[in-house]
Amino acid sequence: MTPVKITILVDNTALIGTYYRAEPAFSAWVEDGTTRILLDCGYSDALLHNADAMGIDILTADAIVFSHGHPDHTWGLIPVLERISRNASQGREPGKLRFIGHPAAYWSRIRPGLPECGPLTGPDRLSAYGDVIGSREAMHISDNLIFLGEIPSVFPFDQREELGLLYTPDGPVPDLVPDDSAIVGKTEEGLVIIIPCAHAGICSVIEQAKRVTGEDRIRDVIGGFHLYQSSHDTITQVSSYLHRIRPVELHPCHCTGRLATVSFSDLLSLDETGVGTVLEYL
Repeated sequence: MTPVKITILVDNTALIGTYYRAEPAFSAWVEDGTTRILLDCGYSDALLHNADAMGIDILTADAIVFSHGHPDHTWGLIPVLERISRNASQGREPGKLRFIGHPAAYWSRIRPGLPECGPLTGPDRLSAYGDVIGSREAMHISDNLIFLGEIPSVFPFDQREELGLLYTPDGPVPDLVPDDSAIVGKTEEGLVIIIPCAHAGICSVIEQAKRVTGEDRIRDVIGGFHLYQSSHDTITQVSSYLHRIRPVELHPCHCTGRLATVSFSDLLSLDETGVGTVLEYL
């Protein structure tokens, strides 16, 4: 197996002593040998600002993966596409990209009072920049990195909340975020699971990663655990599950919430998690 390296490009907080931009959103740069993946894009051009400051060339990505179609994970794609187009106009030929996500990650979604809270561009426009892949099934992105596809919520406390309307090709349906997904990396030390938002439920996502890979050892879980508005009872049950499976460490950020983070504090990495965090696994 090749080493897996993860750099957090966008998060609610930035590491102390850095000059990176933070925003309530998520994006990560994931490397597996020669494969480079941009997982989510945040809200704005903070992605490009931070990547440039870190010396990461976003335009060398082999794939852009969407965990789901919400604005804090997709709207930062627009500045990325602008940079690709600007470079092309100056004679710098862009590399061929793959866009990967659940089919619903590309669909429009509406909430009361909001004209659009889904992605700002769709497959037709994205196809000018690369291949657009919508997959409900898990799929390999590289030998060791797997997109988890559609994730069933398998625990009673992992019930999805309804968030407005999702506009499917067959018409509007209640938005239960069916597109919520994640990436799992296989390492010698166990699974490294990168979960940007966990609308399907953090425990259900971990179980999906275990099913897809056939591996029970959890090296690390990184990202948004989506517990910032959860009840004390839900947080207790999630904490109990995490203590039962005993990951080597956790790096919660984005939408996890302070109360949830404190509840599994004995499992946490002692290092800060935020923009600028770099994690490497053998």
